[in-house]
Amino acid sequence: MIMKRPTFLTIWLVLMTIGLIFSLYSYTLGSASITHALPKIPFWAITLLALLSTLNLVSVVMLWMWKKIGFYLLIASAIIVASINGMILGPISIGASISALVGVGILYLAMKPIWKNFK
Repeated sequence: MIMKRPTFLTIWLVLMTIGLIFSLYSYTLGSASITHALPKIPFWAITLLALLSTLNLVSVVMLWMWKKIGFYLLIASAIIVASINGMILGPISIGASISALVGVGILYLAMKPIWKNFK
């Protein structure tokens, strides 16, 4: 049986995919721009954020495939990213951390009506 994905969830997953591709590009091929803008950022942080972007992209693909585990991985990743941002950027990271958590919250609200369809 083919399940119908709500339009808003489809749009949100597309936006997440585009954002994650941009993030992955930024942390890999565009990392010189990051180190130029934030000269004190440790290399391990850029590497870890690139790995988390990859994990997030895999998580979104899992959501496209109706797998709940993708949502749980996104929650874990958002918490880790918020922690890393807090350690590196201090108080100025609050906005970025909140926006990441709000993004997961919006995803939850979009998934909630059809949560039973996820395996």
